[in-house]
This record gives sequence, structure tokens and C-alpha cells, in this order.
Amino acid sequence: MATKSLKKMEVLKGFIRIPTENRIELIGNAPLPFTTTLNGYSAKVDKQGRLWSLFLKNRFSIGATITITKAESGYTVEVNEIDQKASASEIKQNGTTLSSSSNFVGTDTWCKVLEGDCLKYLSDGSVSNVQLTFFDPPYRQGKEYRFFDDKQPAEKYWSWVQDILRKVHEVTLDGGCIYFMQREKNAEKVLRALKRAGWTFQNLIIWKKKTSAVPCTSCFSKQYQIIAYAIKGGKPRVFNKLRIDPPPLPEYKYEHENGVYLTDVWDDIRELTSGFFAGDEAIRDKSGNRVHVQQSPVALLLRIILSSTSSGDVVLDPCAGTGTSLVVAKQLQRNSVGIEIDPVYVELTKQRLSALRASDNVSRYYDYYRFTQNVKEIWQHEKVTTEQSKLLV
Repeated sequence: MATKSLKKMEVLKGFIRIPTENRIELIGNAPLPFTTTLNGYSAKVDKQGRLWSLFLKNRFSIGATITITKAESGYTVEVNEIDQKASASEIKQNGTTLSSSSNFVGTDTWCKVLEGDCLKYLSDGSVSNVQLTFFDPPYRQGKEYRFFDDKQPAEKYWSWVQDILRKVHEVTLDGGCIYFMQREKNAEKVLRALKRAGWTFQNLIIWKKKTSAVPCTSCFSKQYQIIAYAIKGGKPRVFNKLRIDPPPLPEYKYEHENGVYLTDVWDDIRELTSGFFAGDEAIRDKSGNRVHVQQSPVALLLRIILSSTSSGDVVLDPCAGTGTSLVVAKQLQRNSVGIEIDPVYVELTKQRLSALRASDNVSRYYDYYRFTQNVKEIWQHEKVTTEQSKLLV
């Protein structure tokens, strides 16, 4: 067993340098390098006696005191309890430290926040009677996630996606639905995977993200993502035809008197980019850096949940991230289950549910959907007090 304080490069790179005085106890005479495990995750000890694992990358705060032990099955690392609490308190939203309260269950609805592998929970009975699933997994773009290999081979990645789609289909009510978000280049793979998992395709939604296009040298620049909407069975159990009130286009002679029906092209919701347009909604740490670079906008989840659920339905997010889907579902009096493998994001989700931020409040969008025929029936958001209630109209 060894105790030490983590240095900056150890935290950023994802390794632990074994102290010299503990080298024999923790490494012994084993030839270097060798593979092992750390807290159940794949790991390796390199030629310099450093223990590397994806589990460690940005897992603990710089200067945290950790204890590392070795057993026959591999290594275990634990952080000093005081350091762990201090690390969690460093994450802030809109300049205000988040509440640490764990009382995040609504008066009329419930929220489950599950930490770990979504396939495990989808298989052990933790999830059932789902009406809507929002599935927004990592896209295999080589991004740096703490608990996901975003550089894995395509065959392995799509096999994992297929398994999730099948399991979600099993726990979904007849007529329930899924909204599967992905890169535009993967549209064919998405539709094939949904069909193989038993889903019935309904729409391929184009989400034009109102941000700068990604430049390309040999094809048109990219400015949208796809969201595949599919159902279980032949007919949706719930589908609400939303009417929105966008400003008229320049070529239109008259303004819309009662809005327009929502189509499968969504060009009125801005992505939470890493730059100026991320605004107050993007969650940031004490240094101002984005905590989750793929955080979904509240407006996007609001539209999806309004379209395909009724009050009291169950919303599932198997790759929940920072919990936007649960935050929106709770305000609309929908029950929700979020599964997330990263414990930092799990804690953030609980915090967002326990103390609603002004930027997470969906009531500011009500007027935009006011022409929807059954809007009062499907929009039963509870009266909430936000952390910055003075900023709300």
C-alpha cells in the first residue's frame, strides 16, 4: 500500500507514479511493462514504473491524496475522503457553487440516476415501462473521455450500439419510441442498427445547429446532426403535433397568425458550442472550462419530450452525461432514468435536479409552443424556484 499526492501531469495524463519506497511492494520483480487492472478497468505499468489507466484521466483533483493497494486481481486506488469532497465542490454553474443536496426527487415524479454501465442496468431489471429514450452516445471521434474508449474499432463500437438498442427495445412499452442522435456521416449505420434491433423507422430529423459549419476539403461543409426517430411496433403510443412560432422568413408576405407545424428540419435550436454561443447554459468548472463538451441544449430535449410523451411517462437516457434529459423531464412531470458511467457527471446530474438553474428552466420556451392545440395538457411543468430566480421574468 502506498499513499501520495497527485501531481498535475498525473491527473491530466491519467497515470500514477509509484513512489520509490513502495516499488518492491507494488511492482516487485515483474518484468516491465505489463498489463493489469485498476479498480476493475484495464491498466498497464510502463517501463518507468508508472501505472496508467483511462480510469485515472482527470478522475481526481490535482494535489489529491490517494492510496493505492495491490491484490492478486490488480490494483485499487482510493482518494482521501476530504479531497474527494473538495473536488466535487469545485464544479460551479453560472458562477454559483451547486447545491450538494441529494434530495432530487420531485413531488409528483421520480428520477433515477444510475452510475455504471448502461448495459448492466438495462439487463438486470432496473429499467422498465419506458415510453421515450434519448440515445446520444459518444460518436467514436477520438475524444478524450474518462470512462469510454472513443478510439475503438468501428466494428466493436457499432456492436456496442446494437446491444444497447436491443436492450432499450426490450424495456420499452409497445408504441414507445427512441430518438437516436448521431453524426450525419453515420446515417446509414444508424438506420441499419435500429432496424436490426426491432425498431420501426419514422423520421430522420435534421438538426441544423446554428453554428459555424465544419470545413471540408473534398465535400460540402457540415452543419447538422441527424436524430433518428423510431417506434416499437407499428403505431406510436404518443405523438403530439407541436406548433411553433418562428419569425417569418424574409420572402414571406405575412406573419403566421397561429404558428406552424413542426417539421423534420430543426433549424431553430442552437448547439452549446465551446465558444461564445455556449452562453450561461453550458456547465463550467471554476476555471471557466466546459465540464462536458457535448452537453445537449435544454431546448432540444424539451422538444423531444413534448413530442413523444405524456405526463407521468418514463423517459430513459442510457448515456445521460450531465443529465439534461432528466432536468427537462422533471419539469414536465415525466418520470426519468439516467444512466451514466462517469461519477463526476452523475453528481452533476443530481445537483442540477436538486437546484434548478435559471438557464435550465423550460418555462421561457412556453410562448414559442403556445399555438400547439393540447399545449396545456402536455406542458404540465411544476412551479419551481431557481438558483437565480431574480433573473426570470
